[in-house]
Amino acid sequence: MEYINIGYITSTHGLKGELKLKSSFTYIDRVLQPEFSLYIGDNKEQVTLIKHRFHKGMYLLTFKGYEDINLVENFRNKKVYIIKEDLNLKNDEFLFEDYIGLKAYYSDKNIGTITDIIDCGNNNYVFSINDSEILIPLNKDFIEKVILNDRVLFKDVEGLINEN
Repeated sequence: MEYINIGYITSTHGLKGELKLKSSFTYIDRVLQPEFSLYIGDNKEQVTLIKHRFHKGMYLLTFKGYEDINLVENFRNKKVYIIKEDLNLKNDEFLFEDYIGLKAYYSDKNIGTITDIIDCGNNNYVFSINDSEILIPLNKDFIEKVILNDRVLFKDVEGLINEN
């Protein structure tokens, strides 16, 4: 069972047990569904989502059996996880964690290893390769194929990589 961090609880909201979740998780719409199981903190305490709403840049969550502020105070500043298999990802869908460590290929040439994915705001992300300034947008316009546990093949887009 593989746990994936989707964000963290920043604080409570109101008296009815709502919690503020800060998250930029790609598949958050699949996670924030009634009856979806989330896991909070290092001990991965399982909770079941009743409802959510978006308010001032945060997701406000309410969990079954925790509809009182006194019951959720201990969730403050804790990470929130899901089980990866619960996402039911399709063959062409990947999490950020899946890319880290893959070899990067451009024009049939190995250009290094993906070391990080950088958030550039507005749901724009780029790859960092070998901790260098080779930055490639994370979208299907630039990715030809992903072979999990092996490599990413980038499309041959003119000017994408400075080969000098």
